Parts: sequence; C-alpha cells; structure tokens
Amino acid sequence: MIKKRIVAGIVGGLLAGGFFVYTTLEKSEARDAYSAYVKEMYQEQPDIELSRDWHMGGFTGEMTLTKEPFAGTYFLETYSDGSIHDNVLETYWEREAERTIHERLVSRGILKEEETVRAEVPLGVSDDAQANVSPTPTSIFETNPKTYLDVSIMFHEDWNNTDEQKQRILDVIREIESDVYWIHFSFDGKPGGNDDYTERYMMFTRKASDIDPSFLDVRTIEDLNAYDRLYGFDETTFTTEYQFDGNLIE
Repeated sequence: MIKKRIVAGIVGGLLAGGFFVYTTLEKSEARDAYSAYVKEMYQEQPDIELSRDWHMGGFTGEMTLTKEPFAGTYFLETYSDGSIHDNVLETYWEREAERTIHERLVSRGILKEEETVRAEVPLGVSDDAQANVSPTPTSIFETNPKTYLDVSIMFHEDWNNTDEQKQRILDVIREIESDVYWIHFSFDGKPGGNDDYTERYMMFTRKASDIDPSFLDVRTIEDLNAYDRLYGFDETTFTTEYQFDGNLIE
C-alpha cells in the first residue's frame, strides 16, 4: 500500500510538473506572438499582461500604448484560426465619433457644451472595414458607420414633455442620421449623480421594429407624439415603459 502511494505521488508530481512546463511554454509563446504583433502594428513594445482565455483557449493579453493617437489600454486575443485581434481602432473610432458629433451638435446650438455624447463601436468592426492604423488611422466616417455606430445623447435635464425638448430630439436626429445606426437619448436632471429611478430614456434605430419606428421616419413633433414611449428603471432594475405624460404603459 505504501509503495502504491509513493508511485502515485511520483506520477502525480510528474504530471503536475509537465503541466506547469507546458503552461509556461504556452504563455511564453503567446507573449512572443502578441509582442511581435504589437510591434508590427503600432511600433511599440509594451509589457503585455496575459490571462487565461477559458472561452477561446490560449491567452488574452492586455497592453498599454503610449504613442498618440492610440495612447490607452487595450486587449488582445487570438482567434481559433491563430489570427490576433485587438480593440484599438474600435476605441479610437468611439473617441472620434464622440468628439466629432459633440462638436457638431454644440456648433449648431443643439447641444450644450457640458452635455454628453457617448459612442459604441461593436468589436470586430475594424476587421471587416479594410482600415489602416498608419501612417494615419482611417476615420470612422470613411467606413460606413451608419451600419454599426451606436450613439447616446445625454441631455442634462429632466424629461419635461415640451415641444422645445422634442424639437431638440428631432434636431439631433436630423444632424447625425446619416452617420449612425442607433440613437439613444437620456434625460437626467442630475448628471453624474446616483440613479434615483427618475431618469428617462428614448431609443431609435435605423431599422424599425414592431414597437419602435426608424428614426428616419420620425420627422415632426407629431411623429414623436404618436410614438409616445419612454423607458425607465425601477428599484429592481426592471425596464418600465412610460407615455410622455408619465403614465405607465401596461
């Protein structure tokens, strides 16, 4: 019995040691591959922090670039076909869209300087866009963003159901409709504060659904009034629907 335990312990130790060596070698290969990719793509050699990718297998990486216009922290991942991907261009495009759309709306007098624009670009879009990162990054507005760009417009005021506020919504839509797929409006009288469940939201996409019209079809205040739908959240974070006058939609 003692002999069996000793043999089992030796075998277990050998297996554990072999797994450790294999994992260390695998991590080293992943780091080398990521480092070579980053040097070629962005002409930098940052430290790369690896984490086990339990979904795809192998390792994901995290890196911090220091050179403009890509200064920031990003992730790296390896697909099953061995190709390496990152979120650098997607993040760059989000910043570009936020900055450009905010400047455009403020210059037109539609948005206040302190009000906020947020943009979201789905991961993987840059893989299909035939975009360049150097010598000058391809602009998001050269890539047909109306097929994928999500934009949130954050008004720093409560929803008050006035024609003036509705006209601002229409003005935003007309100004950016050629560049976006999805528009989300939020109305919050306390920007940056805790959610007190009084916030209201309105959402439109380029493609109409059974409930929501396309923003391309919302042309007048009467169109908005016919839509008559806002969203909010209660204390349990369930989405609740409201009419413009505040009544619940059952």
